[in-house]
Amino acid sequence: TGVVAASSMPPPGFTGVVPKAGEPAPWNGPNLSPAIVKEAVVNLRQAFVVQNGGASPSSPPAKDGTRKKDRNGGDRGADSTSSDDPPDYYKVLELPKKSAEDQIKKAYRKLVLMWHPDKHPQDREEADEKIRKINAAYETLGNPVKREGYNQMLEAIERKKKNLRLDTTFIQPRMSIPKEFMLCPLGHPDKFIRAVGNELRVQSREEVKCSFSEFFSKAKFSLWWTPEVNNMCRIRTADSATASEAGGLMLNFLMDGAPTVGGQVCSKDAECVLRVNEDPRYSNVIAVASPFSPGAFRFEGAFWPGHYLSFRAPGSVVMAGLVDEVKDITDFYLVDHSAAYKTMTVNEALVGPITQHGGGDWVKLSDLRADLSVRTFFQNMLKSPVWNNRDFEDFFDGHYEQWDFDKKRASVRPRSAGQQLAERLKRSRTKGDMAQTILAAGEELN
Repeated sequence: TGVVAASSMPPPGFTGVVPKAGEPAPWNGPNLSPAIVKEAVVNLRQAFVVQNGGASPSSPPAKDGTRKKDRNGGDRGADSTSSDDPPDYYKVLELPKKSAEDQIKKAYRKLVLMWHPDKHPQDREEADEKIRKINAAYETLGNPVKREGYNQMLEAIERKKKNLRLDTTFIQPRMSIPKEFMLCPLGHPDKFIRAVGNELRVQSREEVKCSFSEFFSKAKFSLWWTPEVNNMCRIRTADSATASEAGGLMLNFLMDGAPTVGGQVCSKDAECVLRVNEDPRYSNVIAVASPFSPGAFRFEGAFWPGHYLSFRAPGSVVMAGLVDEVKDITDFYLVDHSAAYKTMTVNEALVGPITQHGGGDWVKLSDLRADLSVRTFFQNMLKSPVWNNRDFEDFFDGHYEQWDFDKKRASVRPRSAGQQLAERLKRSRTKGDMAQTILAAGEELN
């Protein structure tokens, strides 16, 4: 089951708790009283500080046993890289970081023309990959809201590398964390923790075939704050939780063994799952403000000091005992779920209006530019007037898989699933590649 076995001997943290005569040891069951929870958590954290030479458990230990040089404590060197380094979108577009909006548009136009697969018939696969990276870079840098968040993320990662810590003394997690939020790992602005059945997965929208609303409905979480210890809480799926009551489907980490082993942090990692289980030993966490990025937080196992909720590439969530400097990320942005619409892509904003106007047939750019929802998207999200025809032409040229654009008619229509499959088949170099593409297409062939 991944839980501590029953014992007559008090485990670490419970040494000051004396069982009542004729009653089972209070640490053997999930129904721990608030007084016992408080005493155990306080004792464990104090013991952890002593064991680590007075160091607070505010940064997870690395696998080499160090704390100050772990991936969350920084000091890795300016040229070092890890999984929390996001793609360098400025490098992709061959731009300096202070580039103006018109420079970003020009760079996108130039690179789309340069790498369009039609100009690289012998290297379509490489050209397609280039175009995907160019589109991703433009989606972020061409959107002022996304660009601001991306720049803040770059600054946070630079602080981590140089071990330049923010003063988090006055940050109160309970007052700062949104009521309902999405968990976005530092360095991965396109990925979010999602509740898939009883599992937790870290996914981007490109990795999941579903609608915008369906994707984010599974990425909505909330916290139930417990009274025993400051900033102690449980992470719950927001849809299963009742606002004024405890309970619901919550994160559980399947720890095995005692909170400490031989005076050192337990090296075992624990799988994280969703359960209706309120055993505080396996559900209680302590929210800690990230020392590197405003708005980001960490979640430490309340009964397991030094064990942190971590994103482990490519898509797992674990309670890590010893942080893997390459794979693990423990800082998460807690994005207000009501602001999920800010992550909408231009593609997603255009699908509805184009379908509504054309029903799958051609739509004139003039009609698209006049559409109220399109104008609202550009005004509120891109902070700019609606693109002119040339801007739309560049965009549709770069998104040739999804859109069929007629330059002479200044019109666009969505490609059908079959047409999109045909585009992918063009990139197949061998019969084996074609067979795999067809098998992966699934419902597109129906």
